[in-house]
Amino acid sequence: MNIFKFDSPVMQFMAKVADMIILNILTLVLSIPIVTFGAAYTAKYYVSMKIIRGEESTVFKPYFKAFKDNFKQATLIWMIQLVILVLLGIDWLWIFLVKGIGNANEIYIIALGLVSLFILCITATVFPFIARFEMTIKEAFKGAGLFSFLYFIKLVFIIALEFFTIVACMKYAAWLPAILLFGTTTAFYFMNLTLIKGFKKLEAKVEKEEEEKAEEAKAEEAESEEDSESGLGDTLVIREDEHTIKGKIEAEKQTFKSLSTKEKITFIKDYYLLKIILIAVAGFFILWFLYDAFIAQKEIIYSGGLLLCTVNDEGREYLTDDLFDKIGTKKRKQQVNLSEDLSMTFVEGQEAKPDPSQDQYLFPSIVAGYYDYFFIDAKYIDHYMDLDCFKDISSYADKYDIPEEDRYWYVSESVKESLPEGEEATGDIEAIKLSDEVCEKIGVQSLTGEGVYVVLIMNDKTRETDDAFMAHIFE
Repeated sequence: MNIFKFDSPVMQFMAKVADMIILNILTLVLSIPIVTFGAAYTAKYYVSMKIIRGEESTVFKPYFKAFKDNFKQATLIWMIQLVILVLLGIDWLWIFLVKGIGNANEIYIIALGLVSLFILCITATVFPFIARFEMTIKEAFKGAGLFSFLYFIKLVFIIALEFFTIVACMKYAAWLPAILLFGTTTAFYFMNLTLIKGFKKLEAKVEKEEEEKAEEAKAEEAESEEDSESGLGDTLVIREDEHTIKGKIEAEKQTFKSLSTKEKITFIKDYYLLKIILIAVAGFFILWFLYDAFIAQKEIIYSGGLLLCTVNDEGREYLTDDLFDKIGTKKRKQQVNLSEDLSMTFVEGQEAKPDPSQDQYLFPSIVAGYYDYFFIDAKYIDHYMDLDCFKDISSYADKYDIPEEDRYWYVSESVKESLPEGEEATGDIEAIKLSDEVCEKIGVQSLTGEGVYVVLIMNDKTRETDDAFMAHIFE
């Protein structure tokens, strides 16, 4: 068999791959306005599922037809999804930028992660539902939720493939077109297979239910004819509240009462299990967020930061929990904090350097009173001392017998310029270099290996608090 013939399996597969790539490009272009993402995504799956099932051989005409036909409904669904995704994004930004990933509760992060994945799965499947079936927005979300619950693991793997494709594009920018096209196309293909397989099962179930309903309708029609013949048909009255919420609840109660115990369990499992799980997860997430964000929020009574430095687990505990035992009041909602590397370092070759784009956020944080001290890499002490917001710690240098070469004398440029030529300025000691023994005790190391300085920041903290901190380090 000639594999290069148009009707050969290989060429047919390559044609489908080409169609998938075209669909990806079309969707990317039509999603640029953001608002049109839902309609573009729906049209993408409308065409792709037909191509894979062998029901469609062209791309452009059916794509734009589906885009137009589903625009209103898909856009409404996308607006709902967009609001939810923005709220999730705010939650994650709050954890990373405000709370700090190291300070957030692990259970809360896991719960938020699972909820985020589930929402992403629903976002990925709700549009294929309206592409395949005629249904209301409520039915589309319900179907996507059930589908995401049943195929959660598969969908997570597909989303992960999309995510790693984006990461690969960022890491290997030169190969971006190839990675983007073939990576997203592979994920797109697997998503289609999962959807088609799941939809087949769903359609088979729906067909079975419709057959059962048809048989029940025939039986009811036969009974109705018998009732008419016996004169009972004239006495049947339709309840006025049959289509109201109250009427539906009453009807549900009557139905539930008429079932056996086994039938009740099946009824709850088929109609309410997913709702109960979703409500429980959502309730847990909301309650935990409120608790962690407001009720359990602790006052930070002493806070430090690392600038181009690292700290090990034992050192972090020594500088937080152990320090709290010395300076804390033992009252509820108080803690000592130590933030990760605040300079957001980047690496050129093997050399760590400050990131100027992040340094601009440091001074406002200091002014706002977020930090009481810093550990600073000795190589870049001059860079950070220009902030000119550190206390004179000469008394501590004398108290702990710090050698002259480890005392950092700071004189501002304005003072230097005002001095007569030849006169040497004397300033304050605003930084103390830590000995290797102290660094080992507190678990702090510089990224460049040139040593670590400690500085205290000008703020309203009492002298006693600073004394306790310095004693905790040097004694």
